[in-house]
Amino acid sequence: MTNENLNKKIFFGGNIFTMNDLQPVVKAIGIKDEKITAIGDLEEVKKNMGENYKLIDLNGKTLLPGFIDSHIHPIGFLFFSLNLDLSKIKSLNELQIILKETAKNKKQGEWILGLSLKEENFDVPILPNRWDLDQACFENPVFILRYDGHIGIANSKAFELVNIDVNTIPPEGGEIRKNNKGELTGVISETAMSLLISHISFPSPQDFMKIAQKTFELLASKGITSVHGIMQSDKGGEFGELGGMEIPVLKTIIDKVLQNWYLMVSAINPKKIKRIKKPPLDEGKEDGKFKVNCLKLFADGTFGAATACMFEPFSDQPEKIGFLVIDEEELYNRMKIAHNFGFQIAIHAIGDKGNKIVVDLYKRLLKEFPRKDHRHRIEHASMLTSDVIKDMKELGLICSCQPPFINSEYTWLEKRLGKERCKYTYPLKSVVDAGVVFTAGSDCPVEDPDVILGLHALVNRNGFIPEECLSMEEALKAYTINGAFAAFEENVKGSLEPGKLADLVILDKNPLEVSKDQIKEIQVIETIIRGKSVYKKK
Repeated sequence: MTNENLNKKIFFGGNIFTMNDLQPVVKAIGIKDEKITAIGDLEEVKKNMGENYKLIDLNGKTLLPGFIDSHIHPIGFLFFSLNLDLSKIKSLNELQIILKETAKNKKQGEWILGLSLKEENFDVPILPNRWDLDQACFENPVFILRYDGHIGIANSKAFELVNIDVNTIPPEGGEIRKNNKGELTGVISETAMSLLISHISFPSPQDFMKIAQKTFELLASKGITSVHGIMQSDKGGEFGELGGMEIPVLKTIIDKVLQNWYLMVSAINPKKIKRIKKPPLDEGKEDGKFKVNCLKLFADGTFGAATACMFEPFSDQPEKIGFLVIDEEELYNRMKIAHNFGFQIAIHAIGDKGNKIVVDLYKRLLKEFPRKDHRHRIEHASMLTSDVIKDMKELGLICSCQPPFINSEYTWLEKRLGKERCKYTYPLKSVVDAGVVFTAGSDCPVEDPDVILGLHALVNRNGFIPEECLSMEEALKAYTINGAFAAFEENVKGSLEPGKLADLVILDKNPLEVSKDQIKEIQVIETIIRGKSVYKKK
């Protein structure tokens, strides 16, 4: 008998891919409450489910494990949603117009914060300076963050209010840039940005509550059922005073969070993670919705900001070679503390030298303090030479990369890096072929959290070093079972198997059959988290 029971459902009649190599394709899947109960042929699943279930015909659609975004800043995403979005601006003139219009609705002296600037998309792709911002807005302090979050531009009023002048010494790991006349350009990078961000007021809890539900519903509309969410626990660092507010904000809005959340905590003192690792941020069970188990660290900057740590100068900015944003020994000391407390470590590294340094530090750490199944990670891992990839495999490191970067950067990477260095930039096929576990994320709000666009980037790479393209199956694993493995959760999610969480996504097309140029057209039809439908396409 098939009476409707919302707690028991059987899906059939479509393509069901499990991401489990031992049983990759099945005809039906049964779920009860939060868990998968049965998979296999339809009659077999019916028998295992007993009576009183709801039959759901997929009508030829495709069902997969829910997507896992392995690198995302959810509270940062909320903060960005409450401020001026500059991601669609196409020229300096357009930027100045929107700043003028915004200033009309601000009181004199009230801050204007603009986010997600992509000057590479300008008709003349040059980073604005403080004089450009002064022309648009002189009475209000203005601070603009580039989309990668590693570089910002302030106007003269902003510098005046925070007492930055030509004699100001930037904090370690940061820059306050000057022109060849010794004048401040308004451009600051990395840790120096905290000098301004610290003066910008944080939105109220009420503002966050209003935007939180929409934000997590947006992630659900992308098929995302789990996130590896990065949180800053301290004041200072790249977000200044605001950084220390992220965890309190999460606790305030925790009931609005739809996705499972594996917390990666950025902390000056790794011991702080032990104090955070308790309810409600860590439920203390294997299949808990919230978990804390990872220390997030920074090694260098980015390509866009020309602060990624490189062996040789940038091709289009030969005066810049990038740098580490932290002293190497200080980085190692933090790694050592977290490692010996049993935590996972995830380190941001982008430049070729930055990645080499990080891998060598991991090598030193694991030689001095051997530990099995540590699953330490490199976040971004943007430039990896063959020797570094080999070391990553031998050390058991995880490559956590953000495919949307390829979509944003492919038009200008050769200009910045030169043809030869592009050959080992985002070398993801080489990573996979070497047997290194590769997991994928968005770095949202830096990039769009759209997983479909991420799959497109992995399979097509927009023509950028095409020999490093992945197969669709490899790409899907990066967003499912590999993401689960990267958070020690492969026993509870990431594939469709009895006993695992009923985290599912339904797509309108079969990603394994569509042509490469149609991948971007795939649409998410429904997202199910822990057995509950949280998004349905209208």
